[in-house]
Amino acid sequence: MQDTIRSLRALQEIDQLIFRVREELRRLPAERAQRRSQIDALAAAREQIAGRARELRFRIHEIEDLTTQQRQRMRKVEHQATSTRSDMALLAAYQHEIRTLKRDISNAEEEGLGLVEQAETAETEQARLDGEIEGAEAVFAEFSANVERELAEARGRLEALEAERRQRHDGGSIDPDALSLYERLLEAREGVALAELDGRICQMCFMEVTPNQYVRVVRGTEVVQCPSCDRILHLRD
Repeated sequence: MQDTIRSLRALQEIDQLIFRVREELRRLPAERAQRRSQIDALAAAREQIAGRARELRFRIHEIEDLTTQQRQRMRKVEHQATSTRSDMALLAAYQHEIRTLKRDISNAEEEGLGLVEQAETAETEQARLDGEIEGAEAVFAEFSANVERELAEARGRLEALEAERRQRHDGGSIDPDALSLYERLLEAREGVALAELDGRICQMCFMEVTPNQYVRVVRGTEVVQCPSCDRILHLRD
């Protein structure tokens, strides 16, 4: 079993490096995706504001068309009122319509002014976001290129490490059950399946093992796991 522990320790040295490189290969694309999603969120916000600005401008145009029609109607009614001064009932009706048209035109113009202010505010924000997105896209392009370069380097390192691992992996010197346990712990404990004992203290979780467990590790006739973190225990050389 001592040979198995020594072989596992040799594997552990290389597996820790492999784990770090694989973590880097996961981390870099995740960081790039996060930055991309942030830019996409800005673009979505910009499009929402741009849509709002378009809606406001469309409503402003509708109001302008309506007030133009109302002014034309008011001039016509004013002309009719001038031509019918002898008919007091009809004249009163015309005057009432004129007052109503003036009020409606005034209200529409007031609404239009408010909408123009809202549209200009939206368009200003849209322009600001356009600039922010443009800058973010430039930064992202540079970051993405760096990520691709780092990924290529990491893949190269991983390939070299895995080749070295194959050289270290002497299947004949490692107990199959111990190797299976090691592989499971490697994934469960983020690349660190073994733990050194300093006295009776596990150097990974810093919990104290029992005297019996310590004696079993010293004897080296079986694989002993830390009762706290489950890692395979070994003594310092």
